Amino acid sequence: MKKFLVTILIILFSNTSYADVDINNCDNLENKSKKLSCLTKLKAKALKENSTEKAKIIQKKLSNFHKFNQKNVEKTEQSVANTGKKIGKKISETDKQIREKSKKTLDLFKEKIKKRE
Repeated sequence: MKKFLVTILIILFSNTSYADVDINNCDNLENKSKKLSCLTKLKAKALKENSTEKAKIIQKKLSNFHKFNQKNVEKTEQSVANTGKKIGKKISETDKQIREKSKKTLDLFKEKIKKRE
């Protein structure tokens, strides 16, 4: 009876350690949102089948994927900030030029009004 129980336990543990999860299934996907979704589903499947080793590998892939995306997000944010600064400088320069020209125009009007009197 003990041998029978030990055999059942060994079969159960060996079955969960060799879970039917292909960890390389999502590597060939190009679309980033589909790849993220696929990795998340694989991790859930690995955890459901109690395969902690495969879940760790998939988690590492997810972490690398997030790091890669974070770098791209930071680059985009920096370029947007730089573009905003350039636009801000141009606006302030244009505003300054408009004020100077309007001041010159106002001075010309004042001179013409003085000449008429």
